[in-house]
Amino acid sequence: MFHGRNLSKLLLLPTLLSLTTSCTIYRSDGRNKFESEAPAKVANQNFVGAHSSFQLIQCQKETHLQTWLQEEFPKQNYTLVISDNDLEIWSLQKEETFEVRVRQKNEEATQSCTYEFADEKTWNHFQEQFIFEMRNNLIINE
Repeated sequence: MFHGRNLSKLLLLPTLLSLTTSCTIYRSDGRNKFESEAPAKVANQNFVGAHSSFQLIQCQKETHLQTWLQEEFPKQNYTLVISDNDLEIWSLQKEETFEVRVRQKNEEATQSCTYEFADEKTWNHFQEQFIFEMRNNLIINE
């Protein structure tokens, strides 16, 4: 009924379970402290939990003229962060905040959204994740 290979797999699983549950590291005070503190530390580093550090100020669809003007004559005080075929991200240090402008294009429209970060340090902390989210979740509303 059982082949030697299947029998060894059946015996291996209970053996591994008994070894891991009997190890003292899984019951140590250090392990318990780590497990109790970990959820809060992970939540503080999570991009989704960062909503208090930045906010969406406005979004608008650009007209063809606005799109052309933005492409030909970008605002001089903004710094280009990234430029793809369908995505541009620009940043600007203001007096007390850090502004990020996102422009996403498709064949039919260009959507421009402005985000405000608490400061440049916050932007630098979330920049990579923010760009990832913008690349993978288009903001254009059809």
